[in-house]
Amino acid sequence: MKKLIAIIALCIATYSAKAQELQMESITSFNYSIGIPVGNLSDFISKVSPLGFSIDYKRAITPNIYVGGEFGMNNFYEERSYQTYTEGTASISGIQTRYNTSMPITITADYIYTANNQFKPYFGIGLGTVYNYREIDLGLFNSTINTWFFTIKPEAGVIFNLNSFTGIKLGARYFQTFNTKDIDAYSYFAIDVGFVLMHF
Repeated sequence: MKKLIAIIALCIATYSAKAQELQMESITSFNYSIGIPVGNLSDFISKVSPLGFSIDYKRAITPNIYVGGEFGMNNFYEERSYQTYTEGTASISGIQTRYNTSMPITITADYIYTANNQFKPYFGIGLGTVYNYREIDLGLFNSTINTWFFTIKPEAGVIFNLNSFTGIKLGARYFQTFNTKDIDAYSYFAIDVGFVLMHF
């Protein structure tokens, strides 16, 4: 009986060690995102936005380096008080509502510190594009601009393992776009809380 218990314990330990070894071959995370406008974007909309998400997938190319892709959205919104707005030679009074929706699509590379089975700090960089929709409503008057930006995205955070296969991620991303003919460059932070799936 003792031998049987010892064999079962050895099998469980071996399986657990193998799961720890394989669990980080690839990572998928589903993230709730809070957007914080800075720079030119904060001049247009100053309010922090709770309306965001991102999904990313990364696969290991070395024990600590993961490459993959990410798609997300941050929707910023602000209502300005009643006042007179002037553009060129025209002036109009009213309550102005502003919207800015950013949808980044990036290729990413992360370094993940995997020596600790419980906490896994990471940092990385992403390159890609941001589709941007901007709208201004003022009574019966409406103005919209659609454009694509090139973007660079540094990121850092930590993954907290719930078990060998799932975890919680806390992270921060910073998006820096570059000028287009339609809209000047802008930037924002995205603070993420995510659910992580770790695959074999």
